[in-house]
Formats: sequence, structure tokens, C-alpha cells
Amino acid sequence: MLDLKQDTEAARVKSFMDRKVDVPESGYDRLGSPVASVVVITTMDQEGRVNAAPVATCLRNNHVPTCFEFTMDIKRHTAQNVLATKQFVVNIVPFDRAVLERVHVTAMPFPKGVNELSVAGLTAIPSRVVRAPRIGECRSHFECELEWTKQWFETRLTIVGRVVAASIDRDCIDDKGYVIHEKLMPVQYAGQAYNGKYLGISETMDVAWKWDGPDPKTYYPPTNGQ
Repeated sequence: MLDLKQDTEAARVKSFMDRKVDVPESGYDRLGSPVASVVVITTMDQEGRVNAAPVATCLRNNHVPTCFEFTMDIKRHTAQNVLATKQFVVNIVPFDRAVLERVHVTAMPFPKGVNELSVAGLTAIPSRVVRAPRIGECRSHFECELEWTKQWFETRLTIVGRVVAASIDRDCIDDKGYVIHEKLMPVQYAGQAYNGKYLGISETMDVAWKWDGPDPKTYYPPTNGQ
């Protein structure tokens, strides 16, 4: 007997997979724009169970090799999974109300082992290299292997991963590998002080370098109080 729910899920996964285009390693850095935005980190535990958690500040902190960094409480399931499996996926969230409403659900304190993507109605699609899935509704993705971690302030854990695969919706990238920001529409979080308001890119601007002074390398620090 045909399982209509499973058939619908399979069709949705295929639809999202058809949208994605893989990006070669030479294009990882160009794809990592803007540098910081709201993301959902997807991981998998050692038993193969999917976990998802939103992160308001996830930074591309190195160009080559391209690396991403985020920080969270070490007790969170995401942190525990990264420490156990050494892998995670950075999914860039778009400025889209329907997607953001579902992302909110992934922030809720579900018990360990609950698949937040399934509960939130977000679509898990296979990653290219790592075991944790990408999120179909997100428009770009960075699959990462753990580079290093640092625990500080007792329970805070900073996690840095090296990108081993990257992908994006094909209509969000040009033929030179540069992001089309007006299509990608990454979202930023204004913070709790702003009652959870989100900020989206409304326009872009080119600002040329106007420096007409001497070579900065010729500057020397003042000595003897000068």
C-alpha cells in the first residue's frame, strides 16, 4: 500500500535537491557572504538521530581554508553531538517569515533524540560529505568537520569547523561563484533586547576605497610620548 506521507516527503526532498548546486572548494569563501547571519546547525548523534538548533551569530572566521565558528552552552545537544561525531552543517536561514516561524520551533527544549526538523516541518535533505543533513528550506549550506573547540566561562563552548562541502540554491549564485544577495536574502537577528526582531538585506552598496595617503606600512608608532 502506498504511503502518501512518505511519498510526499520524498517528492519534497527531491524538489529541494534539484534546487541545489554544489560549489567547489575554490568558491567556499565567496559563498560565505555575509560573514555573520542567523543559521540552523544540524548535527547527528552517535546513534544516527538528527538534531537541529538555531544560532544567532555564526561567523565565517577564516578565508582559506574556509571555517565557521559559533558558541553555545556545552550542555546543548548540538555541542554534545559535535564533540562526539566531529561534524556539523551550517544552514543559512533566509529572510522568510514561514521559514523563520519553523526555525523558532527548533529552538524549543525538546528531549535528546527528538528530530527538531521533523517537528518543525523543515525538510532534511542528504548532505554531500557529512552525515548530518542539510535543510531544504535554507538556501546555502556549509558541511563542516571539527577543527577545534574551546570551553570558557565554565559552560560556554566555542566550536570551529572547516568546510568540506558547500552548496546553494542555483538561482542564488552567479556564473563566477558569487552570491546574489538579493536572492539568498540571509537574515540577521537584532537580539533579545529588540523583542526578537529580524533584519533582512534590502539593498546592497559598493563603497570604493578612497585612501590617497602614503603606504600604511610606512607608518611608525610614536616614541617617547610623541
